[in-house]
Amino acid sequence: MKSLTPIVVWIPMLDADELPLADKASARFGDLDVSQFWDGAKKLGNEVGHSVGADGWTAWDVYLVYAPGAEWTAAGLPAPAAALAQAGGVVVGTPGTLPPAGDQSRVPRRMRGHADAVGEQPDLESLLSRVAEGFAKRYAATP
Repeated sequence: MKSLTPIVVWIPMLDADELPLADKASARFGDLDVSQFWDGAKKLGNEVGHSVGADGWTAWDVYLVYAPGAEWTAAGLPAPAAALAQAGGVVVGTPGTLPPAGDQSRVPRRMRGHADAVGEQPDLESLLSRVAEGFAKRYAATP
């Protein structure tokens, strides 16, 4: 069994974000085993915001990692074990996801107390890799 199961959810957050554009963008994952969904009503984005303690925030451009066995129940989506988000040029992570790095005053106000600056936007891919590799190793033996 693979230790990471990626899921992509497309949410219309910018004026041009519509289902046809999401369908076109989804082609970049065509060679990968990735489930993709359209959330035109932003329900998941709102629930993710709630699950990380930021009620009223529609989460987007976020990367969430859940431990095996995490379930979305009637009580709501569980808090992720780790999360990264793009936030105005800085990458933020839930506390403990990665060590804080750089100027912490760049963490957007709505995320302060819920996230640390962990790197710069150009480093997003390598930051995601670090988080994914750590979780893949930690849960590799999980059935």
